[in-house]
Amino acid sequence: HARPSAVGEEKTMGSAWQLYDELIEGVDAGERVLGMCEGSHWTCVEASCGTGVAATCKGGRRERLSPLAGKPLRDVAALAKSWDFETASVGVAALNAWYNQPERLNGLAGARLYADSGNRPCAEADPFFFLPGELEEFWRREGRRARVAVVGRFPRMEKIAQMAELSVLERARRADDDLPDTACEYVLPEADFAVITGMAESNKTLPRLLELASGARTIVVGPSATIAPALLCAGAAHIAGSCVADVAAVRSHVECGSSPLRSGGLTSASLSR
Repeated sequence: HARPSAVGEEKTMGSAWQLYDELIEGVDAGERVLGMCEGSHWTCVEASCGTGVAATCKGGRRERLSPLAGKPLRDVAALAKSWDFETASVGVAALNAWYNQPERLNGLAGARLYADSGNRPCAEADPFFFLPGELEEFWRREGRRARVAVVGRFPRMEKIAQMAELSVLERARRADDDLPDTACEYVLPEADFAVITGMAESNKTLPRLLELASGARTIVVGPSATIAPALLCAGAAHIAGSCVADVAAVRSHVECGSSPLRSGGLTSASLSR
């Protein structure tokens, strides 16, 4: 299969589909899907090489999925290009079944696996834990507070709000000061730091968001994030994602409509350039 681009080899993206095409082509054509489960909020794809998860993104057109068991994983990963965002979430989970595996990450420069504790991610792996230190250093070096744009509303942003000029872009507003996601065209080019939810991969906004944030230190975060060099080449500086360590625990939580983050079956992993 096609070799992914080297870690840290950032380049100008051509077509908006280039990121997706590179990710799909990197999946081994010999791997097969064993099964898929889709809950109300999360999707899980089990394959011969491992298991991947993605948040179930709603919206777009409606498509019918035929049974996936036995199909080539690469073909299912290609569903990430679907304009039915629920179907696209299946494709992203399939991509993560290939890329978000410890044995694959162990061979990549800039990759790191963390020792999580039950259903509590390692603080060292959490951007909302380590970013305040970077913001403090920026303030000291530049003599001003950094401009931070976060695409998606996350918990634990209080320290960032204290140390930076924080803008939160959220499609479904959850706080009075959230900006609409369309503000990305104005906010991201001015940002010093950008944090982007991995769900942007399913709804097709990720390539444009990375392009808009090209002047910022950009982090893609969440279990939906595909931990692959192609995202670094597209503009991300750091990917903070997850690997499925306990398939049964993750599957049961997904089927029940709960988050795999609560299952204790995920371990944190990251990739940086």
